[in-house]
Amino acid sequence: MCISVEWGVKEWVILAYTEGLHGKWLFTEIRAVFSRRYLLQNTALEIFMANRTAVMFNFPDAATVKKVVHSLPRVGVGTNFGLPQTRRISLATPKQLFKASNMTQRWQRREISNFEYLIFLNTISGRTYNDLNQYPVFPWVITNYDSEELDLTLPSNFRDLSKPIGALNPKRAAFFSDRYESWEDDQVPKFHYGTHYSTSSFTLMWLLRIEPFTTLFLNFQGGKFDHADRTFSSVSRAWRNCQRDTSDVKELIPEFYYLPEMFVNANSYNLGVMEDSSVVSDVELPPWAKSPEEFVRINRLALESEFVSCQLHQWIDLIFGYKQQGPEATRALNVFYYLTYEGAVNLSSINDPMLREAVESQIRSFGQTPCQLLIEPHPPRSSAMQVYLLLQTPLMFTEQMQQDVIMVLKFPSNSPVTHVAANTQPGLTSPAIITVTANRLFAVNKWHGLTGNVSSHRQISDLLDQSIG
Repeated sequence: MCISVEWGVKEWVILAYTEGLHGKWLFTEIRAVFSRRYLLQNTALEIFMANRTAVMFNFPDAATVKKVVHSLPRVGVGTNFGLPQTRRISLATPKQLFKASNMTQRWQRREISNFEYLIFLNTISGRTYNDLNQYPVFPWVITNYDSEELDLTLPSNFRDLSKPIGALNPKRAAFFSDRYESWEDDQVPKFHYGTHYSTSSFTLMWLLRIEPFTTLFLNFQGGKFDHADRTFSSVSRAWRNCQRDTSDVKELIPEFYYLPEMFVNANSYNLGVMEDSSVVSDVELPPWAKSPEEFVRINRLALESEFVSCQLHQWIDLIFGYKQQGPEATRALNVFYYLTYEGAVNLSSINDPMLREAVESQIRSFGQTPCQLLIEPHPPRSSAMQVYLLLQTPLMFTEQMQQDVIMVLKFPSNSPVTHVAANTQPGLTSPAIITVTANRLFAVNKWHGLTGNVSSHRQISDLLDQSIG
């Protein structure tokens, strides 16, 4: 693939680094230019086109990347993130993009979904669909893959997003903690996990049944499918392995939330027979999902639920934030093999070709941690549940106030109210009442202001219901 340029001398600046590639794009079709890493080195660019395709280039060094950016149109990283369309933005670090963007505020105000925000974080942190070693990473959010029905109002059906996958099972967490504390190799820094939550092989395993990933998987495996018992054949089994196997701490990929085709063996590939004589074909779904489309729909509902919204910032802290590295990562049981981190090695300083090849192979094998976006806790999302957790003050009236105020609350269900809290601090522009029902329905109830003279028995009715299901 190469970019055809119509700017005279500048054409050769770019084509000099695209020899042997096939393709042609007009400068007028370029919509965004992102700086990227390749094998943990800041030597790549990803260019997004008007037709929603993207191409990624790796260059000899960072200086060449800068030259190419200055030869490309001044489009920045596009228009979606509230950032100026400048070449400086295209060359900005992920931390700078995160700080300058308005996307976090939009997510907090619920102007964008959890899915959209996670895609944004993945994109600016260097995760890309064009590099299997840096594929976008999404969290497991559901823990129940065995019931006939899935009740998304039950907290027990949701994962604790404040912990990495490896720390969810207490016994396994103790194993990883002991490994870290007892590590004595002077050449390799301590780590909890020798494998990663995202690698090229994991991505190919999830997407085995659809092209081009089938062909890429076969190339990776020497032309053969993997052993049937190691093939992704059941969502429930994949989740159990992530809780029990000390070599399995996989998170998910975005396709779990939008691509039902990934669960269907539409091309009838012979994926083998497991030791229990089960034939591997379509992915076995949880009983509560009668079709791949229903599984994706419910999984997406769970991702956008209040239980996830109120704690997603804690998972962001682990993957992209201040618990990704350093003492906070140690405390959170979130330290991976050192060659997965940015800045762990400078390949250009390795002169021995064989040693360099070995290090590159290790980087490919161990996975790559996203670029760190922030070094302080990520702010939570504004939500009814978050407000409820912060406001534990009971609604208490004096006898006089009980005589003066009668409130008529409207609720979307007949479930009994089990908790009421008031946010009526003096000076608040919008006082509110937070209610929680027995079936875990949270509501923020606001009332319309009353004007003029009123009787001693005021009735505040017609509340603005902001219920969260």
